Amino acid sequence: MQALIARVHELDLEALRAVFLRADDEYDEFSCRFRYWLPDGQQRCLLLKRLFHSQPANEPQRVVGTVHDITDHIDTSRALQESTARFAQFSNASSDVLWIRNAETLDLEYLSHAFERLYGFECGAMLANPTLESWTNLILPEDRHKVHDALERVCAGQRMVIEYRIRRGDGAVRWMRNTKFPLLDPEGHVVRIGGIGHDCTEEIEAAGRAQVMMAELQHRTRNLMAVIRAVADRTLRECATLDDFRASYGDRMEAIARVQSLLSGLVDGGKVAFDRLLHQELQAHGAERGSVVLEGPTGVGLRSTTLQTFALALHELATNGAKYGALGSDAGKLTVRWHVHRWEDGTPALKMTWTEEFYDEVELLAEREGSYGRELIERALPYQLKARTSYELTKKGVECVVEVPLPKSGMLPG
Repeated sequence: MQALIARVHELDLEALRAVFLRADDEYDEFSCRFRYWLPDGQQRCLLLKRLFHSQPANEPQRVVGTVHDITDHIDTSRALQESTARFAQFSNASSDVLWIRNAETLDLEYLSHAFERLYGFECGAMLANPTLESWTNLILPEDRHKVHDALERVCAGQRMVIEYRIRRGDGAVRWMRNTKFPLLDPEGHVVRIGGIGHDCTEEIEAAGRAQVMMAELQHRTRNLMAVIRAVADRTLRECATLDDFRASYGDRMEAIARVQSLLSGLVDGGKVAFDRLLHQELQAHGAERGSVVLEGPTGVGLRSTTLQTFALALHELATNGAKYGALGSDAGKLTVRWHVHRWEDGTPALKMTWTEEFYDEVELLAEREGSYGRELIERALPYQLKARTSYELTKKGVECVVEVPLPKSGMLPG
C-alpha cells in the first residue's frame, strides 16, 4: 500500500487517505479518482473503489478495493466535450441552418439557431414536433415533391443539393438551397441525414436579373446592328463623295454612341429620361447659339426599344437646325415643348413639339424634296415605334410634332 501511495499525485493524497480511513458500521462503498505516476514518468488517472465490511467486535475490519485505470475514458470524454462545444459554437455562429434527421423515422434530432432567423419560427417549437411533416408544411406545396425525392436519394446514400421556396413565419417567401448528405455507421449503413440550409433568395433574384439583362443586351445588339446598317445605307445614298459620307456617317455614329452611353448607365430596369436625351443632343450641336427655349417635365422615362430611333430623329432635327435653322443663326429661335398625356385608348404617350423660326428659304426648298430626318420622322417612327408624327415646313420655319408611347412606369399626369 505504501508503494501505491508513494506514486500518488501530492494534490490527491488527502482525498485518497480519507477513503481508506473512513469507517462505517454497515456495509458501504466509496470511490475516489486520483492521479498516479508510473515508473516511466507517465501520469495516469485511476479510480479506486473501496468496499467496507463491518465485523463483529474485537475482530479486525476487512476492506475490499479495486483500482481501474480510467485515463483513456477521461481523455475520450474530454475530447467529446470539446468536440461538442466546438460544434455548438460553429453551428450557432453559422448564418446557415444545420440540421440532422434520423434516417429511419426522418424525425429531427438537431437544429441550429439560424433556423429562427431564416424561417421565422422558434427552434424549440420545431424540435418539440420533430416530424418531417412539420417542416414540409413550411415549404410551398409546388416544391415539396423535390424535398421528398431528395430525402429518398440521400437515404439511399446519395448527396443532394436542391432549391425550394419556404413561407416564413411573417409570411414572406424565401428561396432556400439545401445540401443533404448521408451519415453512416461503422458498417456503412445510413443512420442519419445531415443538412445545411442556405437562404439563396438574393442569389436567385440576381441571376434572374442577369438573364433579363443578357436577353435585353442581345436584343439591343441586334437592333443596334440593324440601325447602323440602315444608317450606312441611307447615308451612302445621299452623299456624293466619300468625304461627305465620312462626315455625315461619323456624326450619326456619334449620336448612336451617345445613346449607348445613356443605356449603359442604367441599372435594374431603369429608363432614360427624355429631357436628358434632348439636352445631350442639343449640347452636341452647340445649343448655346441662338435662342433656345425648353419647356416640359423632367424624368419622363422612354422605352429602351424606342430610344435609338427617337434619338436619331432628334439628331437629324438638331443637325438640320445647326446647318440651316435656329441652331445655326444668332437670329434663330428654337422652342421645344413636351408633356405627357393619354391617347384615346388609354395609352400613355409623350408629345414633343419642335418649333424653329427663321429657317433659310433656299435650304427649306431642298428639305421639301425629302431628307433622312424627314424619313425617320414621317416613316420610321410611326412604323417602328407606333408613333404619331407630323412635319411641316414654311418659309419662316419648321414645326415637328412627335408622340411616342411610354412604358407603364413612365410619368403620367395626375
